[in-house]
Amino acid sequence: MRLSEERIKSLQALLREKHGLELTDEQAQEAGFAIMRFVIAKAQRKQELTKYKEHGHEQDIQTGRIAA
Repeated sequence: MRLSEERIKSLQALLREKHGLELTDEQAQEAGFAIMRFVIAKAQRKQELTKYKEHGHEQDIQTGRIAA
């Protein structure tokens, strides 16, 4: 799986504008996948916490017994 050339160019422009980074196409490809992995992991964690709350464990979350 690869990011499209259009997505790579968009990511390069965004990283150049916001962070002053000049990435090669391959570096942008790797950065894009790292960002996607992070977003997926964050969404999965949010889903787990939601499920945990639905099962009546909200107090555990508030007291820090489960990492948020």
